[in-house]
Amino acid sequence: MNPHGRHMRGILHEIEADDAVSQRHLSARLGIALGLTNLLLRRIVAKGWVKMVHIRPNRVRYLLTPAGLAAKARLTREYLEGTVQFYTEARERVRERFAELSAELDLRGGTKRIVFYGAGEIAEIGYVSLQETDLELVAVVDGVRTKPFFGLPVHPADRLQPSALDGLAFDRLVIMCFEAEGVRANLERLGFAPDHVFWI
Repeated sequence: MNPHGRHMRGILHEIEADDAVSQRHLSARLGIALGLTNLLLRRIVAKGWVKMVHIRPNRVRYLLTPAGLAAKARLTREYLEGTVQFYTEARERVRERFAELSAELDLRGGTKRIVFYGAGEIAEIGYVSLQETDLELVAVVDGVRTKPFFGLPVHPADRLQPSALDGLAFDRLVIMCFEAEGVRANLERLGFAPDHVFWI
């Protein structure tokens, strides 16, 4: 599902829960700009999914129509199908790559200590898949997240050094995010050898 479809589903859900909801509230709840919220609401009204009722000159109430209920159900189904498909495909890819990494580290001998670079959805799928391997996750690095990742502290990217993170030694830095070019440039700046980095 494209982002606009996901946001429209969110708007329909919020309106169903509270028909007196404001555009500003919708914008905050969905984490999107007020202008985009306004555009999507106008699109939803034009489709006949929501009816706008003016209750005061500066106040509007949104009513979900039967077509809106049907659209919300359809968008929810598409979202869930897309999420399950993404998770399944990502899990298979991560499992295959972890098996390759484990075999690569077997040839070297020694430990199989890894650090995740990234703490988002892919890293979460990676953590679950990691339980079926002999790889040991010892730390996580992320440019945004600060709260722990499955009990492990999350370190800022600027603390990363080739082969160590805050004095903690590891065998491979495993890239678990989509921002490949930015990550690659950062690792080159830090002096990481390409053979010490593993891309999922």
